Amino acid sequence: MDYKELFEKAKEAKSAEELIVLAKENGAELTEEEAADYFTQLHQSGELSDEELDHVSGGGCHNKDGRLIVTEFYSCEHAVYTKINYSSCVTCKYSSYEKGLRLCNHPANRK
Repeated sequence: MDYKELFEKAKEAKSAEELIVLAKENGAELTEEEAADYFTQLHQSGELSDEELDHVSGGGCHNKDGRLIVTEFYSCEHAVYTKINYSSCVTCKYSSYEKGLRLCNHPANRK
C-alpha cells in the first residue's frame, strides 16, 4: 500500500486503536500516545494555525524551546538513523516524539 492509500485509510479510522492496528498491518509501530496524537490531527476541522503550518511545511522550523522539528522531508546533518517507519519515515537516535511532533535533541540544532 502506498502512502496516499495508507493516509486515506488512516483518515477513516474511528479510534486511535484502529490506527495502531492499521500501522501494525503495514509493518509499522505506533505507541498509544503517537496514535492518539495522530488521530486528533487527522480529525481536526477548520484552518491550521501559523504554528501548525510551520510544523507540516517540511522546512527547518523550531518549537518553542528551540528544538528543530523533524519531518518526513526534513532532517539534519547530525541524523543517525535507527529505524524506518511510517510514523516519521526515519527515526534518529537524537529524536524524540513529544506532543505530536518529532523533535531533534542534538545540541547543534538548538536555536
